[in-house]
Amino acid sequence: MEYPLRHAERLFPLIEELLSGRGVGSDQVGLVCVNRGPGSFTGLRIGLAGAKGFCQATGAALVGVDGAEVYRARLAEEKRVCVIVASRRDLHYAQFFGGRRPGGAMTLMRESELVESLRGERREVTLVGSGASKIGDALRGHPMIRVAPDEANRPSALWIAKLGWDEQPADRLYEVEPLYVEPLLV
Repeated sequence: MEYPLRHAERLFPLIEELLSGRGVGSDQVGLVCVNRGPGSFTGLRIGLAGAKGFCQATGAALVGVDGAEVYRARLAEEKRVCVIVASRRDLHYAQFFGGRRPGGAMTLMRESELVESLRGERREVTLVGSGASKIGDALRGHPMIRVAPDEANRPSALWIAKLGWDEQPADRLYEVEPLYVEPLLV
């Protein structure tokens, strides 16, 4: 179900619809796992504020999950991964992982810069994330670049829940903050 540009007004009715459709009351929810980004400023603020409000009202615990780690976790068998999350305009968030560990900080790059950077790869790397297919198309034929299957390149509430469940040692209600990657672009 998509409701473009109406997230704030649709969020709680959708939560209510989801819970009632499963026969679950909000008081039965013990843990809320939320993607803390990267993503759009407005989307992250609405999602986190909604999750925090829900948790405050119901007493549920809150865990924030790094969105890049969610995509990375979906390719557990891959040794080297570049998570690419599409942003607005011509920008993409990108982060490399060697094994399960980040190989550096998340960066925000123009599409052409990211393609040029990946063109220089001399070791195998699998691209995954909402921007992986588009960047992969620009690198078609590169012997070291592979693109994850379409299913792995879509956002997944299930994987956010899996990682949040694994991390849930304590409620993080007052600690969860959005992951913004500030552009240094002029």
